[in-house]
Amino acid sequence: MQANHSAVNAPRRRKHIRTFPIWIVFLCMLPGLLHYTIFRLFPSAMTAVLSFTDISGIPGSSWSWVGWANYKEFFILQNIRDLKASLGRTAIYAVSVTLIQNALALLMAVILNGKFLKGRNFARAVYFMPVILGAAVVSTIWKLMFSTPTGPIFLFMKNVLGIENPPAILSSYTYAFPAVIAAQIWQNMGYSMVIFLAALQNISADLYEAAYIDGANEWQVFWRITLPLIWSAVTVNTLLAIIGSLQSYELIMTITRGSFNTATLGMMVFATAFGGGGATASGGTVAGMRQGYAAAESMILFLGVLVVTVISQLVMKKMEADS
Repeated sequence: MQANHSAVNAPRRRKHIRTFPIWIVFLCMLPGLLHYTIFRLFPSAMTAVLSFTDISGIPGSSWSWVGWANYKEFFILQNIRDLKASLGRTAIYAVSVTLIQNALALLMAVILNGKFLKGRNFARAVYFMPVILGAAVVSTIWKLMFSTPTGPIFLFMKNVLGIENPPAILSSYTYAFPAVIAAQIWQNMGYSMVIFLAALQNISADLYEAAYIDGANEWQVFWRITLPLIWSAVTVNTLLAIIGSLQSYELIMTITRGSFNTATLGMMVFATAFGGGGATASGGTVAGMRQGYAAAESMILFLGVLVVTVISQLVMKKMEADS
């Protein structure tokens, strides 16, 4: 008893925790900080500065400080029809991609999360594969899909739907823009699906068993249990889809080059800076190699993305709290 009592009263030995000097900690952080500063922070700051100049990007050409002239041209001096068309297409693009992509991704995640499905790991890999493909590969796939007169979509409309003269989708003012939206959704749906899958797998099976015992049907279980518990994933996917769609230009550039009413604001920024695409609503083409004006457009796009993202996050958080 005395030995046990002394053992209890003996001072506990503290584990020795090894610490490092603060300069070693900063030294380990230095590569990441340098990478962020050189490749992220500095270019962003320079873009803001160059938006007040008329720099063209042509080697040897002179440039000067023009103040707010680029912003004045964007909001006041340019064709108002072109501005409305570009902003309208950007809004339609972002809303369509966000809603359809997340709806399809959630549906596929629920299906692939089921225990009854055989080969679900293979199916997950297949659905995620477009995410790792580059814009050039995705654009090539979709050009072949919509090609005339040998593409699968063309043959489907002609032989199955009975349309005698199917339209050339990618050179149609009616169908080219929905085709680009479909390509964007197809490329990024797998990423949203993986996030939804991770959230679904964290839900305890006991909750579903209790709900079914109480007589709940599939829709009630999804609406009352699944959706509230994965709402954080819904918020993340919504914000990622909004930001990605508002900034997207690669697929539009490689599939239609901004022609046939497919140029969004992100595409217009690229076309203004480097040329090579972007038809205006008045029938003209975007004047390229105006990198000062393109920098102003990109700053406007950045502010627009920031405002939309903040508002969306506030709305999603309020909906999460209500649910």
